[in-house]
Amino acid sequence: MNRGRISLLIAAMVVMVAIGLTAYISRPLPPSRLDLLSHVIKDASGDILATRISNDGFWREKVSLNEIDSKLTDTLLAYEDKRFWSHVGVDPLAIVRAVIDALISGHITSGASTITMQTARLMYPELGGKTIRAKIHQMLMALRLEFHWSKKDILEAYFTLAPYGGNIEGITAGTRAWLGRPPKHLTYREAAFFVALPQSPERRRPDRHLQAAEDAASRVLAFVAERLGFSKEQLNEYQSEPTPIRKLQWKLGDVHLIDRLSSPGGGSLVTTLNGDWQSLVRATLKKHINYVGLPYNAAAMVVERKTGRIQAYVASTDYQNKIRKGANNYLTAVRSPGSTLKPLIYGMALERGLLSVSSVMKDTKIQVDSYAPTNFDDGFHGAVSLKDALVQSLNIPAINTLETLGPAHVTSAINAYLQLPSGQANDPGLSLAVGGLYLTAEQLSRLYLGMVDHPSPDLHFMRPDEASMRSPLISQKASNMLMWLLSQVNISGERYIVKTGTSNERRDVWSVHILKDHIIVVWLGAPDNQASQHITGARVATPIGFEIAEVLSLKPPIVVPIDSSDSSTRVTVKPACERLIEYPEDNEWIISSSTTVTIGSRFDNLIWYLNGKQVVPVNGSIRLEHFGVNTLSARRGKCTTSTNIFVQRLTK
Repeated sequence: MNRGRISLLIAAMVVMVAIGLTAYISRPLPPSRLDLLSHVIKDASGDILATRISNDGFWREKVSLNEIDSKLTDTLLAYEDKRFWSHVGVDPLAIVRAVIDALISGHITSGASTITMQTARLMYPELGGKTIRAKIHQMLMALRLEFHWSKKDILEAYFTLAPYGGNIEGITAGTRAWLGRPPKHLTYREAAFFVALPQSPERRRPDRHLQAAEDAASRVLAFVAERLGFSKEQLNEYQSEPTPIRKLQWKLGDVHLIDRLSSPGGGSLVTTLNGDWQSLVRATLKKHINYVGLPYNAAAMVVERKTGRIQAYVASTDYQNKIRKGANNYLTAVRSPGSTLKPLIYGMALERGLLSVSSVMKDTKIQVDSYAPTNFDDGFHGAVSLKDALVQSLNIPAINTLETLGPAHVTSAINAYLQLPSGQANDPGLSLAVGGLYLTAEQLSRLYLGMVDHPSPDLHFMRPDEASMRSPLISQKASNMLMWLLSQVNISGERYIVKTGTSNERRDVWSVHILKDHIIVVWLGAPDNQASQHITGARVATPIGFEIAEVLSLKPPIVVPIDSSDSSTRVTVKPACERLIEYPEDNEWIISSSTTVTIGSRFDNLIWYLNGKQVVPVNGSIRLEHFGVNTLSARRGKCTTSTNIFVQRLTK
């Protein structure tokens, strides 16, 4: 074979190798250990609220170069890779030097590993090893890193994965563990320590081998002194400086926040939460739940109106308490909200003009075959104002109003606003007024934002560039009327707005507080949904909400004055005749499987009429012609009383 053909063959092989190498290094990088980070939740000011190790068992946080003191970067490159900024991931000069040193001495005396190669090895541990084959693999992966990433990216990856003893990786976790602070401000002595430690992280662990760690840091300082321009005096000063080493115990903090917010791969999240508020709310809940006793638990959240930012989120009183099942997040638990949806029912009725602030409601008995729903106090109050019906949380007026609105219409509005998942959305019918539509505390917070703020913000933990707004559930006018109806004045003359809720058999108790700039939602109940005999929203949940508002110094609500002098809805008393029909009540709603209705009067010798036709009662009852609206009248002399009733067929 002549020289020309040999040269051509060699050239072809070189081209093929170059093409193959280019194809290899240009391939996307495979997943690496960089994808598994510690779980860290921070408050709005950057303080840590909760931490958890990565899914592969390390304290490891993603690092940004602007979070690291430049002394550390300068010391690392001066000691490990002085041509880092100019080579392509592999340093040919270092390789030549290492080969020559090995030939002269007969063994390896210096390495040729660049920071990029070390980063590749940290990302992909299978590339580790000191064999020639392993080194070639490291070099190839280093070339890929340099192709895809900037030098800054590579340094950040190194400082994210560098080992600092035990299961501590990355400079952020390293300085927090050994210095108790971030790596933003370091001395040269501290920088040298964190350069030396990854070279032998277990043999130089300062909690076990302090002298070895100190000696290694001094050797690093001596090596980089000339390259970094240290004077002899400076070097002596840096080498004699003690490193303030201490082993910091990791605090888990509000672990519910990690369960709620963190992704499987971990990472650091900066939230809208206020760390001081978290502590104050948690302390308040613990104090009150200790008074209530076992096995009850409590949770609370504070939301900023106008923005929807969650500023306090305590999902249970103690994550570790097994009796109270503290690991459960009770702010995402689907529970009966009791009477807390009544304001929405009345707000929608005000919106449609079915009620006004001066409306008078009927709080009377409702017949449902063998079941007769009552108020929480098991009594009836007759004619009550809308304000009293709302403040006292009376069931019958709310159920009647819901019937007028149409329960399907209200339920549909709630489902659409909250976008309830299919497993949670249902059709509770009229029981919606007394807690039949099960919701979470987060969903309840969103509903109240939709009632009181215009436009209404979405609930969120992370601060978006702009608040996400949506159409409110009711108009501004209806909202102002609702706020006025809900508002009360305490003994100090300060206005407040609170709506309580107590679910069936007192399984869940709630308190929702509307303030000038915030909404507080408090839940308290038993972990396994057990019935209770002594807890109510007003008794145990409301005091918690009031104390939270006090310790956080939240301002009272601003209520727009409403003119309640509208006479169109006032009851007009006509003194001409006494009422002849005791029951059923006027406008009473009766649910029954039969058209037979019991009637009563304290007068004898009455003439009875049904829908204008005279009828004769049998054993104190009258048989209706049909379900639906009927008019029952009674006449005695010149006096007549008429009662309109609505009879709904009971379906089983």
